[in-house]
Amino acid sequence: MALILLGAVLLAGCTDNGRNTLPATPLATPQVQTMSVPYGEEVGISLDSPTSSEIYLSMTARANSEKPGGGRSFMRIQVNGKEIGSERLVNKNLTFTYNINNFKTTYYSQNMSAWYLFFSPDYSWYANTRHQDHISEGNPYTYKFDVSDLVNRGAPNEIVIENIGDEVAAQYTNPSDIEFYKAATIIVNPVRLEGKGTDLVQITKLAAPVRIIVGKKSTVTLTVKNDLPDSITDVEISDSDLPRGLTGKPMGGKLDNPIASGDSYTVSYEITADKEGTYTLGAASMTFADPTGNYQKLSSGTVTVTVI
Repeated sequence: MALILLGAVLLAGCTDNGRNTLPATPLATPQVQTMSVPYGEEVGISLDSPTSSEIYLSMTARANSEKPGGGRSFMRIQVNGKEIGSERLVNKNLTFTYNINNFKTTYYSQNMSAWYLFFSPDYSWYANTRHQDHISEGNPYTYKFDVSDLVNRGAPNEIVIENIGDEVAAQYTNPSDIEFYKAATIIVNPVRLEGKGTDLVQITKLAAPVRIIVGKKSTVTLTVKNDLPDSITDVEISDSDLPRGLTGKPMGGKLDNPIASGDSYTVSYEITADKEGTYTLGAASMTFADPTGNYQKLSSGTVTVTVI
């Protein structure tokens, strides 16, 4: 089945107060970085945030050690100057148990305002159930924090990790204990900001009707919705070629004006069915500059049209 685009633009630059339900999907994978934080120091990196409603900071972390040596709370984390506390952990329980002696402790120390790390040569020892001292609940090396209220969506965010081994070592008098902490560099690999939920900028693609007969037309509508706190600019839309059996001219191009916060832009065109069959209309895509000047790329879902 082919829908012929007769080339008529029915709507352009129209504001629509309703929200489409088809989610836009980021085409790019999240930024991933590795961090190495020496004793008594802090290291900051910049990560762009997705534009989704839910944002999570995820990382795999350990204290570098030639052999397993238990653990201690000495990693502090900040996102845009705000400390990451115990209430933000979402991927595992705060408490855990060493299998070897049923010793229970917590991943976050309120006294030290720091996260627990395992002294380990790799990211597997304390997760391996064949080792007597493995951790009974969850993956001991992975952390995932809800930072939805802390990030700048579609923009760079400062992630700072601090190694407070010097504060911990100050509690000891034995030189070997102090040297042990001095040698324990924090290794985080990877660290990323991940999105989940509805994107705050969306491009959706709909066809109506989706069931037609040969020779009849359907209208394809592309809508861009901006729910970021400010305008998006330099917006460019492109649509997929039509499959054989449908004819028409997909619409696209660069918009003349920005899309203000809370507004949408809609463009529609007609396609004609030339042959019976079930056809998938490929995703539309868009690029734009967010309010901070960073460029993003999104795509819509696909649409199925049946010609009988």
